[in-house]
Amino acid sequence: MTPLVLRPQPQADALCQALAQAGHHPVCCPLFALTPGRQLSQLPQALAEATLVIAVSAPAVEQAHHWLQAHGLSWPAKPTLAVGPATAAAWQQAGIQALAPEQADSEGLLALPALQPQAVADRPVLILRGDSGREFLAQQLTARGARVRYCECYRREPLPLDGPSLWHKWRSSGVDSVIITSGDLFNRLCQLLPVEAKPWLEQLTYYVPSTRIGDWLAQAGLHHIQLTRGAATAAILAALPTRTP
Repeated sequence: MTPLVLRPQPQADALCQALAQAGHHPVCCPLFALTPGRQLSQLPQALAEATLVIAVSAPAVEQAHHWLQAHGLSWPAKPTLAVGPATAAAWQQAGIQALAPEQADSEGLLALPALQPQAVADRPVLILRGDSGREFLAQQLTARGARVRYCECYRREPLPLDGPSLWHKWRSSGVDSVIITSGDLFNRLCQLLPVEAKPWLEQLTYYVPSTRIGDWLAQAGLHHIQLTRGAATAAILAALPTRTP
């Protein structure tokens, strides 16, 4: 296959390398650059106050860990959760063993015993995330009595790209699928491409890490959607068809 990889660096290169080793022909084109979040300076106090820490993406963990290291600080020993295996792997790289649900999304997190009402009522919960994202997790935890606080650990900066030129390049490269790991990536892709690219978009296969993102794409008129078991590289590779000789 010739999948289009849109996630930011360095995750894009790592995924493309794994795809190439598996016999695919990935086309790498990051749509965003990740920069440090505006609330990282508040992280030490937020960690001190929290009784439970949740990360909803791997970059949130990576940027927070880098900031703590740069300031001579370390993670406190507190219960830690990850939205899925990719985020759990980032926690492990930071020296933290985090619990992740089998269903890699907010609904999966909310089903864990650690986030049931009796476990979080009147407890301060810290959510590490980017500069935007779904509010569902925080809303549900607040409804269960938790005192939720966000820490913006990174920002997504759109890269200045020429959409029409990219579209022609991708067509020439034989792109037949797209790996979409967030709604932001899909929105940015649609912003970049000209209106006449819509029929091309509709005939591609989309690999998504959750039913929520899959439903979003379906509502946009895309029908060739395959679900992966999360955004981790291993999950994406497992979902792609095996290369034939």
